[in-house]
Amino acid sequence: MISGWSDLIGNAHLHGWFGNSIRQQRFGGSFLLVGPAGVGKRSVAALLARTLLCDRNPPESMAPCGQCEACVQVGAETHPDVIRVRKPADKSAIPIDLLIGRPEVRMQEGFCRDVRLSPYCGRRKVAILEDADFLNEEGANCLLKTLEEPPSDAVILLIGTSEQKQLPTIRSRCQVIRFAPLNPTEAARLIREVHHVDADPAEIAHAVEVAGGDITASLRLLNEDTRRFRDALIGALSDPFPDPVTIRRIVTTRVDEAGKEAPKKRAVLHDIFSMAVGHYRKMMRDEALAATARPITLARLDRSVRAIRELERMANVSTLIDCFAADIAAGKTGDRGAIGS
Repeated sequence: MISGWSDLIGNAHLHGWFGNSIRQQRFGGSFLLVGPAGVGKRSVAALLARTLLCDRNPPESMAPCGQCEACVQVGAETHPDVIRVRKPADKSAIPIDLLIGRPEVRMQEGFCRDVRLSPYCGRRKVAILEDADFLNEEGANCLLKTLEEPPSDAVILLIGTSEQKQLPTIRSRCQVIRFAPLNPTEAARLIREVHHVDADPAEIAHAVEVAGGDITASLRLLNEDTRRFRDALIGALSDPFPDPVTIRRIVTTRVDEAGKEAPKKRAVLHDIFSMAVGHYRKMMRDEALAATARPITLARLDRSVRAIRELERMANVSTLIDCFAADIAAGKTGDRGAIGS
């Protein structure tokens, strides 16, 4: 957990923006924080809560002490005026019960009800809804009135990875705060200093590139076991005549090791396809520099990108692996219609 705004790595503009809004008494309502995973959205949400609720320093100072009871409680997620909702690990979406209560006590508990309660001991209520990407239509509809007309003493923060993954009804009711991907230097500093990963700078840079700026995925790619798997996968993909059976076996074994939970399997498969994208991008750069560009490399890159899209559109994992392996071996894009477009 970062202790103050000066410790924030990357996205330095946020300090000035939030500070000006608070000092001008224009900070309130509903906000949607979006950006790649792992760039600090949750840390900023917690830092905002400490800034607004610190017992020693006023919000205008943008300098929460980190030591008073309020700051400590925010860090421990026990402050009575900070409401947090996140997707349970065993669910594919945020349950409606967490938003408006169980069927027998609808609107008598849950996120929407808690936001409307007066602050217990702080200046404001701060409501943080993580994993906004996993709001289904029913859950989003439950939030609409709360987001559109939040209490004057409440700040609502929704956290997601992109605006496109939010329903239009959610986007239209929130002020969007965009977090930019970290540059290579910032990403390396975050991975080394915050996550304590001891890896070669070139490895970190490559992992961040392959993960598309997603720090959470980058950390998975830097795991020693993942590095060994990557070597095996890239070896199979680099073969002049890739064997679909070998590719399928390597990928399926890795996915099965993730366990029985579908979200974990899909996360691992996403990493695998991202590795393939990174590999074929490098191949294309190398071929371009050597003036030996080959259409088959572009087709395999396109197939890897399509595989990620299909995965995000909930394609069957086993079928997707089979098609991916066969198409990579054949050098086909895998364009089978709308799902890959």
